Amino acid sequence: MNKKVTNTVQPSLVDRSVRELEPKGRPTGRVSKRDWLNKALEILVAGGIDAVRVVDLARKLNVAKSGFYWHFRDRNDLLDAMKFYWIEEFSQEFMEDARAFEGSVREKTLHLIRVIREKESGKLDLAFASWAQTDASVRDLVDRVRDMRIEFAKGLLNQAGTNESELEMRARLFVVYFMWSEVVFETGPRDPLGEDLNAILNIIVGER
Repeated sequence: MNKKVTNTVQPSLVDRSVRELEPKGRPTGRVSKRDWLNKALEILVAGGIDAVRVVDLARKLNVAKSGFYWHFRDRNDLLDAMKFYWIEEFSQEFMEDARAFEGSVREKTLHLIRVIREKESGKLDLAFASWAQTDASVRDLVDRVRDMRIEFAKGLLNQAGTNESELEMRARLFVVYFMWSEVVFETGPRDPLGEDLNAILNIIVGER
């Protein structure tokens, strides 16, 4: 997945929020659409895309299978919603949160790292990367999200006065390390064990 792609995610995948995906008609009153999505993503992480099945979702949520159809037309509709949810909850909201956070570039970066780690987004990124191996549309989406994150990191680093010739490299280091370290290295309650976060930020952000 190293091909060069455009740096924006398809508008249809960005602008459509989870709230806008709520069904017409009455709700189930027990399990929300967000509940179905969170459980589907949990299963995706644990067992891959083939394990995301309606009957198993309903069983894990302890509800009737019919409740699924108040929120989704079919399994394909669920899979599309999972993509929207991943973009919104694990990319766009991270970026908006970092932009709104008041502080230096280093402080914004530390705040973003904490949010990423708290939501354990690396595990979900890995699951989507695995899904992308068998679905070209997901592969394209993963590439686009990666590039969107790199562009955001470049914007942050540019504010820190990073040399233009190093901007791309440092942004890629940021995205790869902080999005994937939790699934590559042994972790403590939140961070990889033995990690010197200040030293890593000195390398990536260049501030001391």
